[in-house]
Amino acid sequence: MASSLSPSCNPPKHAYDTCFNTWFKSYLILVSPPFSSPLDTAEGRKEREKRAKEIESMKAKLEGECGGRYKEYQECLKREIPTKEDLPSMLESARKEEPLDGWGGIKVATEEDLKR
Repeated sequence: MASSLSPSCNPPKHAYDTCFNTWFKSYLILVSPPFSSPLDTAEGRKEREKRAKEIESMKAKLEGECGGRYKEYQECLKREIPTKEDLPSMLESARKEEPLDGWGGIKVATEEDLKR
């Protein structure tokens, strides 16, 4: 695991990373096996509905088990970022250049972007 930007944030970061990594392994085991029945069959629809419910349960488990650790780490970062020379202004500049409004804000690079 990588260290945080501040040594004081390492404990909450490592606690969250450990929790997330454990959860993610379980999640991958759930979603990685191929479906055994085609989607256009009753068995296939049932299989997909079952997996969808299990995925929703896994998402809730992530929030329940790791959500508090994530919030602790974010709170630590919010306290520490302003103490790092030039980091607040670099973050502000990066957010203006490439704003991320939730996951939908992630932009796929175009040919024009790659030429810059």
